[in-house]
Amino acid sequence: MRILLLGAVVLLHGCDTFPITAEPRILISPYLAEYRLRGDIAMQNDPGTGPQDNAPQSLRQFGSGHHEDDIGIRTDFGDGFAGLRLDYYQLSMNTSHTGVLTDEFGHLLAGDTVRMSASMDEWRLGWTQHLLREKYSIQNQPLDVNFGLGAVYAHRDLGMHFQTDDGARRQDLRHTGDAFYASGRLRAALKNIAFDLDYAISPDLVTGDFEGVQQDLEARLAYTVPFQDVTLYGGYRYTTWHAEGHEGGLAFDSDLVLDGWQLGLTVSF
Repeated sequence: MRILLLGAVVLLHGCDTFPITAEPRILISPYLAEYRLRGDIAMQNDPGTGPQDNAPQSLRQFGSGHHEDDIGIRTDFGDGFAGLRLDYYQLSMNTSHTGVLTDEFGHLLAGDTVRMSASMDEWRLGWTQHLLREKYSIQNQPLDVNFGLGAVYAHRDLGMHFQTDDGARRQDLRHTGDAFYASGRLRAALKNIAFDLDYAISPDLVTGDFEGVQQDLEARLAYTVPFQDVTLYGGYRYTTWHAEGHEGGLAFDSDLVLDGWQLGLTVSF
């Protein structure tokens, strides 16, 4: 399947309509992300007789699940809709909240009062090809609708750090790997206002610790300042990951969700 995906990219690259060949622009979009990390995670423990499986626990039991301020930057190279997109997002979460475990988790014990922190570097390289361009009219105002398909490659390196509230016991986990997505993009633009919807799905085209189906959804509402190469936008992102791996000889299994709001601006060159 991965070969077919790469083959499709190469095939469309040879088309006359490949988006970055006709008067490409560069768009730089820094943004503030108000995201939260949530989901369920399980990890074996070893009481001295060998690894034992434990039940999944919500990240809220580790004190997580609250929105945090993070940063990201997106660079587009194309016609403003189709083309290449490179997105970097840095997650840094240090919660002041605590939770109580209901089962063992690595070196942590059931009944422990714990807190967690997390950090991640995420790189996404995507490409979109125009498939549909339509023009409509709403109260004599032109409505432009664009639709495209493409592909996204994502690399994530997520470190998670858990410890008891008194610091007596701690457990570290790392999720790292790559995912390859098929993607679609829809844009509806009316005068200076545009709505974008991006959806990407990876049907188990993953490497490293990541497993199974991964999904990523982003919706953005943008306003372009008249007579300026500046656009202000707000958006929402929802993405899911499943990961399995080992840390210190103990297996872990996680189903994670990253979601929340973003606010940024785009400058065009």
